[in-house]
This record gives sequence, structure tokens and C-alpha cells, in this order.
Amino acid sequence: MSNFDAVIIGGGVNGMGAAALLAKRGRRVLLLEANEKCGGAIRTEEVTLPGFRHDLFATNLSLFAGGPIMASLKDDLIKYGLEFVPSTKPFCSVFPDGKALGVIQDFSATEANIARIAPEDLEAWRALSAELGVLAPHILPILGNELPSLKAAKALFKSWRALGTSEFLSMIRLLLQSTRAFTSEHFKARETRALAASWGMHLDYGPDIAGGALFAFLESIGGQMFGMVLGKGGADVITKALTGVIKEYGGEIRTSSRVTSIISENGKATGVTLADGQVINAKEIIANINPSLIPTLLGEKERSRAEVLEVTKFQPGLTTMMIHLAMDKLPQWSAKEAREYNYVHIGPYLDDMALTYAEAAAGKLPTSPTLVVGQPTLTDPSRAPEGKHVLWVQVRVLPQGIDWASEGERYADRIIEIIESYAPGTKASILARKVMTPADLESYNANLIGGDSLGGSHHISQFFFLRPTPAWSRHRTPVKNLWICGSGTWPGGGVGGGSGALVASALGAK
Repeated sequence: MSNFDAVIIGGGVNGMGAAALLAKRGRRVLLLEANEKCGGAIRTEEVTLPGFRHDLFATNLSLFAGGPIMASLKDDLIKYGLEFVPSTKPFCSVFPDGKALGVIQDFSATEANIARIAPEDLEAWRALSAELGVLAPHILPILGNELPSLKAAKALFKSWRALGTSEFLSMIRLLLQSTRAFTSEHFKARETRALAASWGMHLDYGPDIAGGALFAFLESIGGQMFGMVLGKGGADVITKALTGVIKEYGGEIRTSSRVTSIISENGKATGVTLADGQVINAKEIIANINPSLIPTLLGEKERSRAEVLEVTKFQPGLTTMMIHLAMDKLPQWSAKEAREYNYVHIGPYLDDMALTYAEAAAGKLPTSPTLVVGQPTLTDPSRAPEGKHVLWVQVRVLPQGIDWASEGERYADRIIEIIESYAPGTKASILARKVMTPADLESYNANLIGGDSLGGSHHISQFFFLRPTPAWSRHRTPVKNLWICGSGTWPGGGVGGGSGALVASALGAK
């Protein structure tokens, strides 16, 4: 029977980040990961051919690069091999008529793209770029603070004083808008509307779902400010570096160590039991797992409490398929400029995305799914043998409850045909492929329920201070000394590590 200051269940980026931060503060921490390796939704493997390194899930590391874990541990992480590869051409959208509209980490270059494809939207784009500069100092503190909290309330009050009532309420309105409302308000051309709306689809926001505008605004306009960063050699450069930091400061990591129960006494978590029967005691337990799964780990007395059961109502989002391709050459997009961007979005237009979302929500396979085609070897050729490439294809969004054993490969064929229609010759350039259906995603990581890559829907009813549920907000649970972090908690999905940092901060203050 061992004793630790904190036991972290789950080795995703938030669990690893919390472990690293606490270990550096001198806390005795133990990280337990059920799988054979840490990383959660950050894994890089040769799943097609030897020498072709594919990011199985997350690939864009911009949120981590600009996030709180990087800010606190930058020198330590670099010491253990963390290296980013920047892309100044982060994303574009391609359209059936052979056009492409892209965002470049250069205001004038992006404006030139807008002027060429959608000149009627140039002034609106400039105005939104200026607005992001004004609002970013007020939006980012919301995303980086615990919700609800006195600190967040003070930040909002400060924003109100700085912006004035009208501008402050406009910011709140932006947080609640759908991407259709946002893009229709600001843009006239369907290409510009699609460029922004495609980002809402990344986070389970169909064009008509309230709340999608924020991500569309930050990512589409912000791309010209920050570009995109990838991990040198693969996204797992993050997990390797965090592993080094945790161990340097005395933390312990055990993989293939599945937690079967969380032990509690008198409403207080005191330890965990492993599948092999080992009991580990700890002052604090941090669960970096999907919140809806936690009640299954609790004893009957705790599990039967109404406030504990509340989290079982936490809803997953729609699902995702990943297709990994080893390529002889990258797609020869009909829109030649698309060959230079790390992300190529295929919607193609806002109404198509709306139909895709509606079909998936109704349990049907979309006829025209939204695709995110990643071309990482454009900026990081180390991921493939010389002259060869990898392609990272994410299919958004797909329904829950499909029999993927029979539908997976067939639907993947459909996806390749869609890409072929925009980039003739792509099929002939494929050396090997690995299809990861939503069912495969869940088999790799039990937190991706049904293949929901976001750890739970981000719709307004379970976002901000309501994530995952009212009784489980602020990374606390109804069980004392049991904390939660991960994409199912505020600030949500992605690889920023924000929730792990918030939990580490709260424990560091105890």
C-alpha cells in the first residue's frame, strides 16, 4: 500500500501536465495510465508502412504551444526534446469550382487572398481582424480562468469597464452566436462564410448550433496572427517531453495500470484500486477521464448520490473517423495554392456543413461529410522517408451508433473519392492506408465515447461554467478530494492542457 500526495488517473495531456506541474512543486505524484503508453489523444505511430509516422488523433499543437503548461515548463520541456515546427500557411478551404481561399500568417497576404476570391468581404475581414485585437485580451482570460470563480468575475468586470457596456455585450453575444449567424452578419461571399464555419465543425458546432461563432472567429481570424505549429517528428513529442519532466522532479508513471475503483471514506476520496488488486493511497485523486465514466469507479454509496449521478447525463458529441495515408506524393489539388497549406478543409459550403451535421445528428451517414485534410510533411518532412509523405484525414461529423465493422472501409472509400474529386490522382499516390473508425477511436481510448474525439459535446448547455454539469464544475466533484480534468471539463477539447493546469494550480494553493 503506497502513499502519494496526488494520484492522477489517465495519462492524457491534461493528466501529464498536472503531474509535471505538481512534481516540479515538490509534490509526490503518481500517474496511472491504463494503456501501454501515455498520451491519450496524442499518439504518433507507424500504422501504415515503416518510416511513415502518423499522428493518430490530434496533430495541431498550437493550443499547447500557447497554453499554460508550456508557459510554466517551457525550459524543462525543451530540455527533454520538445520542438515545434511552425507553419505560416495554416489552413485553406477548397471549393468545387477549383477555387481555394486560405489564411496566411501575414495580414497583407491573407487580405490579398480575400481580395482575389471574395473582394466584397475584404473590409469586413479587416474589421474583424481589428476586433480580434481589441477583444482577445478580454476573451483569453475567460478561457484561461476557472469558471465560475472570483478571478473570472473580476476579469469580466475589468472587461466591462474597459470596453463599455455596448462592446462588452457584443462580446457576450459573440460567445452565444451560431456560426451561420456570425458569418452571415459579417460576410457576403459563400467562400468566406465557409472558411470560418469549417472551424465550428471541428468542435461539434454545426452552422446552426448556438456557441459556434467563438471558435470560428478565433481560429479563422487568429490564423493570420499565429499560424499553426506541429510537433517535430510527430505530436508525441509533447508526451515524451512531459514524461521527462515528471520523472526529473520525482514523479512516477505506471503504464498498463488500469484503475478499477476509487476508494472513498465518509464522502472523501482516499485512494484507488488497480486491476491487479493493488491499493494506492493518496491525499488527492485527479481523474483525467471522461466525467461520465467516473461513477462506475465509485462505491455504491457514492454512486447512488443524486449529485454524483448527475454527470451520467453528460452527452457525447458527434463522432469522428480518421484515415491515415502513406503517400508517394501529396494531393495535387486542382486549386494549386491548396498544395501549400497544412490544413485543407472540404465542406464545401456552409449549407453543406449544415446538412452534414443534420444527417449525423439524425443517425445517418452524411452524404457529403466535412473533411479536414492535414498535410504535415509539407512543413515536417521528417515524418516520412525522403520524397514521401503522410496524409492526415479527419472526417467531421459522423453519427453515434453505426455498425462500423461493416461500414468503416466502405465509407472510407467514399472519403477518398471526395478528395479525388478535388485532387485528381490522389488515389494513385496512396501507398497504404489505415482507417480508424469511431469504434476504433474508443478502443484506443475509452474516453472517446462512441468515437467522440472531444470528450463530450461543447454545446452551450455543457460548456463554460456548466462543463461537464453544474454539480461537477470548477474541476471539483461531489466527492471531496476527487478532482477532474481533461476535455470533458472546462476549457474543453483540444491539446492546450488548460484543465490540467487549473487543477494543478488549485492543488498548489492547498
